[in-house]
Amino acid sequence: MNLPTVLRFLAKNALLGIALVATLGASAVLTMRVVLSSRDVAVPGLLGQRLTDAGTLASRRGLALRVEGRRNDPTVPAEHVLAQEPPPGGTLKAHRAIRVWLSLGPHRVSVPAVEGESVRTARIALEQGGVPVMHVVEIEDSTPEGTVILQRPPAGDSDDSAGASLLVSRGPGGPDYVMPDLIGRDAGQVVAALQAAGLKVSEVRYRSYPGVAPGIVLRQLPPAGHRVSSRTAVSLDVSKATS
Repeated sequence: MNLPTVLRFLAKNALLGIALVATLGASAVLTMRVVLSSRDVAVPGLLGQRLTDAGTLASRRGLALRVEGRRNDPTVPAEHVLAQEPPPGGTLKAHRAIRVWLSLGPHRVSVPAVEGESVRTARIALEQGGVPVMHVVEIEDSTPEGTVILQRPPAGDSDDSAGASLLVSRGPGGPDYVMPDLIGRDAGQVVAALQAAGLKVSEVRYRSYPGVAPGIVLRQLPPAGHRVSSRTAVSLDVSKATS
């Protein structure tokens, strides 16, 4: 083989060697990039953060954000992170996305005005407006019995998280009495005396009781010593003639 041929052979093989080295180098760089891009990254805590701030925290770790949805929450302000997946302290591969759900803030409703209405009408109006009635408190008042004196929340736009509370009149207060001991007394006289005092006898039950004449009070509710008023329902057990 002459000299020019030898030189051409060596040059050709040298070029092939250079190309092979370049290919191996590029492959190594690509492999390194894949290894680096697949490393585990600690997930930051994003709960309660504004969306923009959450995005900044995620990007510092080489992660992205993906908003999965929004829902109402009474404690987390609107456009702040309500939930995240994976949770804080978990891991993700670099360049992956943290899934987040954002708050829409408290659910707002239009509360109807029910003060001055009957408690039944108020319940219907509030429940139709999407505000459940959670508490009803009764007090003595000069307004007619069953009238709503005060409502909370007041009429207007409000959060419905706690529902509504109503202060309701049970009518003007009458005199209170201490319930006397009625057992052993004549039932007819007892009923007349209770009604004369403005008390209502809601029930009289008759039953046989050996050795006791008919028409005698055997049992009373409320018992003796309890405070009663015109709103108190009094019930009596009365003896009847044995057959």
